[in-house]
Amino acid sequence: MRFELTTLCYMICAALLFIIAYTKVGQKEAVYGVKSSLALFFQILPLIIAAMIMGGLIQVIVPKELIEQFLGTGSGIRGIVTGGVAGSVMPGPPYASLPIVASLLRSGAGIGPMVALVTAWALWRINLIPLEIAFISPKFMVIRFFATFIFPVIAGLIAQLIIMRFITYP
Repeated sequence: MRFELTTLCYMICAALLFIIAYTKVGQKEAVYGVKSSLALFFQILPLIIAAMIMGGLIQVIVPKELIEQFLGTGSGIRGIVTGGVAGSVMPGPPYASLPIVASLLRSGAGIGPMVALVTAWALWRINLIPLEIAFISPKFMVIRFFATFIFPVIAGLIAQLIIMRFITYP
């Protein structure tokens, strides 16, 4: 198990927030905050486990050559567009979607297509469309979609250019 700097920073922040809560609102409320966060953790834990398993299984089920062909660095604009389309239909929160992206990267997907995928996921998640229509309006949803339509492709192309010109990525 790898212990990363990010994990350490989060743990330090959590400890500091607990100390602040303890001094501002008292032990009972600080402990309640920890208990409610643990309840949320156990609520989302099955989704995280399922996403991790899916990510691992993608690596062994989908042939690396297929991922490289459709989403690899050499797939060009087609791979970037494919990544964007995949991101637009990928449901779920980051802790469910990002393990799949990590798995695709380990299996040969290129940075450009994966940046397009994550950008499209963030902008157009298919499960947001009915919510936008219900809470805001169909007109807003259509305008927002067309206003952001090209961004995943642009982001993927920029990422690909950065990798090709400036960075050696494993």
